[in-house]
Amino acid sequence: MRVARDFAVGARGPRSYHAPERPRVADPARRRRIADYLSGGTTIGHGPGVLHTDGLWLWPERFVAEVLDHGLAPEPDFLGQMQRSDFRAPAPEPDTRLTEDALTAWRAGPPPGPRVSITYFVRLDGDSTPEAPLSLLRRSVDPAGQVTEEALWRDLDWHPTQAFGAHKTDHDIREVTPAHAAGVLDRWCGQWHREAVSRATR
Repeated sequence: MRVARDFAVGARGPRSYHAPERPRVADPARRRRIADYLSGGTTIGHGPGVLHTDGLWLWPERFVAEVLDHGLAPEPDFLGQMQRSDFRAPAPEPDTRLTEDALTAWRAGPPPGPRVSITYFVRLDGDSTPEAPLSLLRRSVDPAGQVTEEALWRDLDWHPTQAFGAHKTDHDIREVTPAHAAGVLDRWCGQWHREAVSRATR
């Protein structure tokens, strides 16, 4: 059983944030489908610490509110499992063995993340600011030294980009911290979610 990662950084401090590696979802309908899956499965325990499992993945109840309220989705591998299941979580028969397996997995935590070094950048012009940039970019380097350069698109997914190589004199590419990148992501996610809700209610 695999524990879903939540990518919380400094979760107990005043400067806590969710790392930009955690997917964001602006589309209201997609948020709802993900939340429906996360609300399903078989529950383990009770109260504020309740867990859910579909037999393959294990996640906390709070993920439901996080995706509905803030668009914070689980990691891509888990999202792929949801899609393959048409966003209907299997509910294995609750028994002692399932509970023991779930609690053992929960105590062990999620598996180690990929050993990839990621650096974030904002692209600016004279009318933009680091908090509201033209675009958000990232450069990833894997253990073999392979470099991947990507830009965040309106779908809140990362896509290959030539922005670093096609640098223009009227654009400034500036490195930012992961916390800053997460803040930009969260602001855009919230803005685009509100716009989508507004369009749907016209």
